[in-house]
Amino acid sequence: MQAKYKNWTLLLLVSFIWGSPYILREIALKSFTHSQVAAFQVFLSFVLFLPLIFKNFNKLNKKNIGPLLLSGIAGNIGPSFFFAKAQTLINSSMAGMLNAMLPSITLVLAILFFKGKSNKNTILGIALGFIGALIIAFMGDSMGSTQFMGVFYVFMAILSVAISINIVSFALPKLNGIEIASLAFLFVGPMAGAFLLTTDLQSVITSENFAESAGMLALLAVLTFFGVIFYNQLIKRSSYIFAASIAYLIPIVALFWGITIGGDHITISQIVAIALILVGVNLTHR
Repeated sequence: MQAKYKNWTLLLLVSFIWGSPYILREIALKSFTHSQVAAFQVFLSFVLFLPLIFKNFNKLNKKNIGPLLLSGIAGNIGPSFFFAKAQTLINSSMAGMLNAMLPSITLVLAILFFKGKSNKNTILGIALGFIGALIIAFMGDSMGSTQFMGVFYVFMAILSVAISINIVSFALPKLNGIEIASLAFLFVGPMAGAFLLTTDLQSVITSENFAESAGMLALLAVLTFFGVIFYNQLIKRSSYIFAASIAYLIPIVALFWGITIGGDHITISQIVAIALILVGVNLTHR
């Protein structure tokens, strides 16, 4: 029972950690451009991972350099950029709700490219998830192309993470999750730092909301770091199926912060859509 309570505590903690970046990103965008937000998230996380990078550096070899590079780009640079871009077009609540599609999209890639198994429940669950996403895209607060493109960028972020998950699962079997995460940042962290030097940081520093936005970026990097660590501990202590339950909780956390801090308004159609997505996620795990 004690182990069970610890697993549930970790699950709730990780869900809180990974459901919070959406509102932090929204505040950071008051001063920074979406590309700067993405680059700072990756670079500051890289700085936090440096001790683990040095510790695990001897695990690097010719066979895993390629997959680690791809994992870093797909799992860190891709979602950081696409989520930041999406949140210039849609609110944090909607971005968090759409993240519930991650397990379904990960499964689609596994079926298409890695011979993953599927059944009628899986197909129905994936279909319901995409129907929910389409409802959010076309029946939200703004009926125009802005919202559609925001949903598209969230989809690209989720697709990027799903690619990274499959790379980790099938191409890097000899490394554990923390080793993969730290060594992936070894490649993408310096890339993000180099990109930041090419951006206009002077105008950002002199902006009215700089202190608040910078603080949110720092907190975003800290949450990224601890989210990776705790989630890997959760998988190791329990099971992947149990750990995947965060897909149900992240949207709730994102919705809570979006309404209480961001002042977001949620429509009935969006509630119906997220319910369809979560039902779909449940079906894909049966």
